[in-house]
Order: sequence, then C-alpha cells, then structure tokens
Amino acid sequence: MTIKSQVIRYIPSNIFLIIELPAVKKMENKEYLKRVEELFQKVEDKLDEYEDDIDYDHTPDKLMLNFESSGKKVVINTQRAIKEIWLAGNSRAWHFQFLSDQDIWFARAEQEEFYNCLASLLSDNLGQPVSFQN
Repeated sequence: MTIKSQVIRYIPSNIFLIIELPAVKKMENKEYLKRVEELFQKVEDKLDEYEDDIDYDHTPDKLMLNFESSGKKVVINTQRAIKEIWLAGNSRAWHFQFLSDQDIWFARAEQEEFYNCLASLLSDNLGQPVSFQN
C-alpha cells in the first residue's frame, strides 16, 4: 500500500500553498529491520573514522553519540511501530521515513535526507567537514 500526503501551508494574504509530498510505501517489519540494520552499520562505520572525537553506544534500537570535546550528544533511534528513524541533536529533531522509490530515509517536514542531515550535525560538532558520500 502506498500513502500520499499533502502539506497545506498558510501564506499571508489568505493564500494557501498545497505541496504534494512523495508517496511512502508501507514497509513490512522484516524489511524495516533490515534497513535499520544497514543504516546503523553505515553510521557506525563513519563514526569509527572519528574514534578519538566521538564515543558511541549502540543498542538494538538506539545509537547514542557523545562528542568528547563538548559533551554534546546526538541520538538516532528506531520507531518500530511507525517504521521511522528519529534523529536528535543540537536542540533539533527529525523524523525520517523510508522512500523506497528513491532508496533514502527522508524527513518530510524539513525536506532533508538522513545521511546529509547527520553529516551536517557531525560536521557542526566536530568542527570539520563530514560526508557519507563515497
């Protein structure tokens, strides 16, 4: 099943803007868990490159990052019931859904892709550019 949604935004002068968002295909639990495992592994592989600057703790549903120099934290956790990945850091939070047609985790409200968003958080906290691009 595919779910389409719209966002209606109010613009001053009584004008409403309707934005069509990409469709989200309902994901089975097995596929969700596989995608989460892949995401966590890719994130851990990147974090290992910064082992002197970032400590992290991985449980089955959460990855907690701690930046050594500042003590700031970033949290990535699963939301199994609604099949999302949540990311929080720098006093912000994002809710990512998997877009199978684009093979990405995407935060609709912020219009951000997961790895770009996390790379930005890591870069801000490390004071150097971080990228998940190969």
